[in-house]
Amino acid sequence: MQKYFGPQGILASKVQGFEYRQGQLEMAQAVFECLRSRSQLMVEAGTGTGKTWAYLVPAILSGKKVIVSTGTKTLQDQILDHDIPFLKKNIDPKLKAVCLKGRRNYLCRRRFLEFCYQPTLWNKEEAKLFRRFQKWAATSNTGERSEIDWLPDNFRTWNEVCSSTEHCMGQQCSEFSRCHLTRVRNEAARANIVLVNHHLFFADLALRGKGIGEVIPEYEAVVFDEAHQLEDVVGEYFGTHFSSFAIAQLGQDIVKECRRDSKKLNLKPVQTAGQQLEVLSRLFYNNLAQAGKGTGRFRFEPAKAGNDFAGACRQIAHALDQLPAMVEPFAEKAENLACAGRRAGELSAALQLLIEQKDQSLVYWHELTQQGVFVNATPIDIGPVLNEFLFPSTPSVVMTSATLSVAGGFDYVRNSLGVPTEGRELLLRSPFEYERQAIAYIPSRFPAPNDREFCAQMGAQAAEIIEKTRGRALFLFTSYRNMYEVHKLFEGKISFPLLVQGQKTKRALLQEFKDRVDSVLLATSSFWQGIDVPGEALSCVIIDKLPFEVPDDPVIAARVDRISRNGGNAFYEYQVPRAAIQLKQGIGRLIRSSKDRGVIAVFDIRMLTRSYGQVFVKSLPPCRVVHSFDEIETFLKSS
Repeated sequence: MQKYFGPQGILASKVQGFEYRQGQLEMAQAVFECLRSRSQLMVEAGTGTGKTWAYLVPAILSGKKVIVSTGTKTLQDQILDHDIPFLKKNIDPKLKAVCLKGRRNYLCRRRFLEFCYQPTLWNKEEAKLFRRFQKWAATSNTGERSEIDWLPDNFRTWNEVCSSTEHCMGQQCSEFSRCHLTRVRNEAARANIVLVNHHLFFADLALRGKGIGEVIPEYEAVVFDEAHQLEDVVGEYFGTHFSSFAIAQLGQDIVKECRRDSKKLNLKPVQTAGQQLEVLSRLFYNNLAQAGKGTGRFRFEPAKAGNDFAGACRQIAHALDQLPAMVEPFAEKAENLACAGRRAGELSAALQLLIEQKDQSLVYWHELTQQGVFVNATPIDIGPVLNEFLFPSTPSVVMTSATLSVAGGFDYVRNSLGVPTEGRELLLRSPFEYERQAIAYIPSRFPAPNDREFCAQMGAQAAEIIEKTRGRALFLFTSYRNMYEVHKLFEGKISFPLLVQGQKTKRALLQEFKDRVDSVLLATSSFWQGIDVPGEALSCVIIDKLPFEVPDDPVIAARVDRISRNGGNAFYEYQVPRAAIQLKQGIGRLIRSSKDRGVIAVFDIRMLTRSYGQVFVKSLPPCRVVHSFDEIETFLKSS
């Protein structure tokens, strides 16, 4: 690795302005050894380490088939569009890297042709776009949704024509030889490096675990970048899901197929069954909604939902159980109905598992929205899942992020993800000079976050800081309520452009924030990580309070309860570490290059007054912590 990353190495000779970083060299060597020795490695690489090259170069040189799994599309695009072309040109001209996305990112040719035969467009706006969409579909070599950036995110027709597990016929499909998904999977099978996101990786791992196929080709090693997100993602794919939306969609698909083939076959009974499913989906939703407490996430307790809900579940189970036998006589001539029969069987099994709740390793919960009700069974403990399905079957596993440690230790991540104890840990500080580049302000006297004066005083002090930084501030909130209250306080008082999450799409807001250098962006959870605003547009990150998760969320509550029942301290072992990692993510938005300078402000007095506050203080970057406005002003004037 010295040959590549050293002061006189290959990269130094190829990259104009290359900066030798000891941490980058250390990480590259550790990754290379991990790939060679078939082991596990956890690396926290502070912002500016250059971690992407530090795992890509050894992955290329290892000669192994390596999966690189990322948490965000932004990082995926950066690797594919910038890093891979450079490394192919300068390190390995034979390098072949492919980005493999989830099914729903690709056009399904068969579904598209069927839709064109009987198009059902949602509104006039979609009808206007559809002709242009047809031209794209006829000429695209990839069928990727990302090619058509002119298509609105809410283009509902895409759901009717994209690839999906529910509608896939595999090799029996008439368009199999021209299938976009098959093509990209074949390319991935021949590639050295395959880029995926965490969701696709664990969807594939779950399929392998059930012995029902695979999406990603066989591999010898995996690198998880943005690995701090893994715990939440794994739970989504090693559980069970059922929804009113899934029942309704199945019913709609059956009705549509019956109408299409009604001239050839007598499908009236099947069509009636499909229509009944649509009615039952509404019954399922209405009965659970009436028995609940409004929209949100709650424990799923069928026994407490009442007799009407129990009756609806019995009707749905009966309807689903009848469908496979009902469609079997038409399976050869109406292939879509064969898929519908399979889907009905899977939904019936999921509903039974969720109603019976026999597996005590799962937490059973439902989310009620305006669109439908979604019932889930999620593993309470992720560690055993990865110990069964990931580590034994994957020779080399690298987990890296700028935020993996808590107060300098990896205990939380190791325990939550079940990383084997023999796996290596590496903590690399950012090469940025935080002592010179940043200052952290925590007020020594301030109302507690639950005080009625908290938002008013926070708004007043934040306004003063923003005036001193001449705008250029990202204000991160832990709740919409606080965000809206501070926004009201700022209106008419802040002399800089105010941007608020929800006014536009996330991408549009970020672009405007970058373009309008003196603007102030107010945002919540989705802006705490994965955004990069280097330079003058961001000189201040303000955080309202420590980002503890809502304790009554059913998944969080179940994990807290498990730790407590086992004799542990759930607050210190689970809630504090997760909040500390989230805080590090938010603060990490500030210094993105060696030329950046700025102010960090956290308005949570608990960092100074509570014993657990020191965990958060120790998780701050190595910059000076101050408690007075005067020191902020002195710091800014010294720039």
